[in-house]
Amino acid sequence: MTNPAWRAISAPLIALFVLAGCGGTEDPEVPTAAEAGATLKEHITRTFEGAQAKDVKVTDPGGKDIPCSEGKVKRTYAATARNDIGSGDPNSMLLVMVGALDLVAEYELNAPGQPTMQDLVNKEFRTHIVLSSPAKHTMVISGETDCLLPG
Repeated sequence: MTNPAWRAISAPLIALFVLAGCGGTEDPEVPTAAEAGATLKEHITRTFEGAQAKDVKVTDPGGKDIPCSEGKVKRTYAATARNDIGSGDPNSMLLVMVGALDLVAEYELNAPGQPTMQDLVNKEFRTHIVLSSPAKHTMVISGETDCLLPG
């Protein structure tokens, strides 16, 4: 036997949850290239911070619209750094960067992983990041946005 008070509130609660769930089926707002570029820069910067990187050097400051097609543009950003923790072998450096990026945002593997490189994508933020370690104690992160409307 159910409580009459529960019946009185359960129908509106169920309706609320159903309506809330419907909102998730819409496409999220598509960012402009400038917005996605700012997000890309933030994700890369925060990944280096989480990986305890030292001597971060920006190799591509981004901030420029790069023409794609149909009036759309993309943005890029890249930096290198070093990390003196542990043996510094490239596999370890890659694992440190992957772990740090996982704490920043959810990226999915875009291409088969290689021992010293990971190609990752985030569909929500419209960003693509490549993590690599070409030498001992070396971290390289580069990225670009999808082709988006300028802004």
